[in-house]
Amino acid sequence: MLTKAQRVYHWDRRSSSISSDRLEDGCLPHLRRAIAVYRSRIGGRLGEVRNAARASLEGLRPDRVEAVVQVLDEAATYEWPRGRRQAQRRLRAFEAAAAHHPLVNQEAARAVLAAAFEPAAGGQDEAVARLYADYPEFHRLAAFPRDYTPEALRDDYDLAQAQALLYDATTVEVEARGDLRHIVQYARLSRLMHRIARGPAGAYRLRFDGPNSILRRTHAYGVDFARFLGALVGARDWRMRAEIVLRPGWRPLTFALTSADGLRSRVPAPRLFDSSLEEGLARKFGRVRDGWRLAREAVLLEVGERIAVPDFVFTHEDGTEVALEIVGYWTPEYLAAKLAKLGRVRGANLIVAAPRSLALAASSLPADVLPFKTRILLRDLMPLLNAYRARREGGSSRAAPAP
Repeated sequence: MLTKAQRVYHWDRRSSSISSDRLEDGCLPHLRRAIAVYRSRIGGRLGEVRNAARASLEGLRPDRVEAVVQVLDEAATYEWPRGRRQAQRRLRAFEAAAAHHPLVNQEAARAVLAAAFEPAAGGQDEAVARLYADYPEFHRLAAFPRDYTPEALRDDYDLAQAQALLYDATTVEVEARGDLRHIVQYARLSRLMHRIARGPAGAYRLRFDGPNSILRRTHAYGVDFARFLGALVGARDWRMRAEIVLRPGWRPLTFALTSADGLRSRVPAPRLFDSSLEEGLARKFGRVRDGWRLAREAVLLEVGERIAVPDFVFTHEDGTEVALEIVGYWTPEYLAAKLAKLGRVRGANLIVAAPRSLALAASSLPADVLPFKTRILLRDLMPLLNAYRARREGGSSRAAPAP
């Protein structure tokens, strides 16, 4: 993660907007030279590697250099002595040196160090490096990814700058229309305070207390938020709007990002389908059929005090909305937990597709059960969907939103 001092951003006073820095194509030759430095200095000390990388980036805009070097360091692997042993050896060296105080004789100094470190250091610089090998400046570069390209470095830099800008966010709002399971899961894994509400046109809005809000203002929360953004950019069809306050008393600036902005992350993108059952159904149904539109993981359901994201939601042009959850072939324990969770769903138009062997167990659920043998057939699904249209006059035709 970048520090605030390594951030580069662009501020437009007229529109009260702010954007994070992005590297242009013309920067790629500089990035290529910096990567070559890391590859050629395996075994070198961190401080020396970083200085050499800075020198190779001489043609890059100066305010970008430290951030690029930090991103390279995060891609690299360093080694250093772990645990208390190094500190204990350093303490023994100091205790031995105290007996010769003041230690001005080079031969005596080498003897003290040789007693503490074997084999003995080759020179004064090496002796200092050995003495403080657990300090970051003297960590040794052990490896650097062979497949790390200038384009990958640019992607990492661009994302890191966007993440660092969120350190000063007071509020963040994400509007999502797809991959809800992925987004909500990472919001929770990142331990972020958030609220979920139904938005316009089938979207959901997740509102977060930002790292710079009165409730938080902690560095750890800012890092958690940066990790969440790393997961968010891998999702589909989302928009983010954050209020940024760079200094206390300054007016907020708006930072906007969307899934179309091209940020990339090392966090794996969510798979479009979790199983061949889902993929086969989506392929046969198509995006639109008989007035019904299919969307993947695009609605949230109330499950007691928790929420669930069904596999599909079908929305008819008349406004009827039906969720479909597929219960596949899993362990008995998993199936029991799955059915217990679905049994707590309330106020939703829900179809549960289950293997025929489980249809009886699923019959007690507050949902219509769609038995299947090896795949879900459209001739069985379509009558269930259309039955919900016939019930419109009796109540709500929308899947219930999460609180």
